[in-house]
Amino acid sequence: MLSKQKIKRQINNITHIADMLYSTELVSASRLRRSQTKLKEIAPYCDTVEALLRDLINSLDREKLSRYPLLNSSYTGSIDLLIVVGGERGLCGGYIADLIRICENYINSNPNSDIIVYGTRVGRILYRRGYNILAVHPINPLISFNDIRSILEDITERFKTGKYRRVTVEYVSPQSAFSSIPKEVPLLPIETDTESLRSMEEYIIEPSPEIMLESLLPMALAVRLYRIFLESITSEYSARRFAMHQAYENAREILRKLNIVYQKLRQSEITTEIIEVSTSKVALEEGML
Repeated sequence: MLSKQKIKRQINNITHIADMLYSTELVSASRLRRSQTKLKEIAPYCDTVEALLRDLINSLDREKLSRYPLLNSSYTGSIDLLIVVGGERGLCGGYIADLIRICENYINSNPNSDIIVYGTRVGRILYRRGYNILAVHPINPLISFNDIRSILEDITERFKTGKYRRVTVEYVSPQSAFSSIPKEVPLLPIETDTESLRSMEEYIIEPSPEIMLESLLPMALAVRLYRIFLESITSEYSARRFAMHQAYENAREILRKLNIVYQKLRQSEITTEIIEVSTSKVALEEGML
């Protein structure tokens, strides 16, 4: 059995660890709220731009749409470009493992793929496992829309070369404050669904839908990618906050058990000392008699 001194030392060490875990949880919670606010602000704008883009694309015939490179899926390239977003730091529970798992599932289904990673922790893991990593970039939690434009410019230039047949983004999307799910989103060529289409009579378009579409395509793509990055950052903060909360609760439980053991040992020592004093007193009294 451990001595009282060793248990006291363990209690002090775990107390310091619990304090650090609690501080990390508070920092993650603060950053999570800030990230959620930014995501909440951009979501309605993104939905509106997506709806406008969908209506414009579905109002034009195939011949006119073939002029736009970002909509052209007829490239002869046989390689896929995978963009992985997320995983800048650790201490976030199963977040990294979930992201790695969906990346490996995609690569197993599409072995001839190039990968660009935004997130140094995930990038290092995929690189060590021997996948074809073109580049690994850190993620700035305070990423701006101008940063997204630079990232998107690099991606679109790679796509326009005709080497890649499609560009796909893998990331983890937040569902609530404590849960997230991995997502796979096709980025290029731009795809739109035919649900909730509105009539073009509801729009007043000048000078023409074709010119509007040419200006709207890069903007809509940048907004979509910006939302993906914000969702990924929010998911990482959410996962880290939850992981730190669980670790803090586990540390408190360990402290509770150690304190019980410590108090039992202390009580045992006190009892032993009382017995020794009583025995000595009795022995002295008998000797005096």
